[in-house]
Amino acid sequence: MAVLTADQPSLFDPVGAEPTLDDVLVGVWERLTAHAQVECPLCAGEMKPEYAIHARPIGGRCTGCGSALS
Repeated sequence: MAVLTADQPSLFDPVGAEPTLDDVLVGVWERLTAHAQVECPLCAGEMKPEYAIHARPIGGRCTGCGSALS
C-alpha cells in the first residue's frame, strides 16, 4: 500500500501548468450545455451534444471513439 506524504501531490492536485481532470471535464460540459461541439478529452475527436425530449443537452458523445459524458 502506497502512503502519500505531505510533499507528494494527489491525483486531484494540479501539476505545473497542466489542467486537472476536473478542469477538463467541467470545460467540456460547459461547452456541451452551450450547444457547441467540443474536442473529446479522450481521443481529440468531435464530441457533440446529446438531447432528450427537452431543448437542453443531457450530455455528449464522441463521434470518434464513442465515449459519452452525461
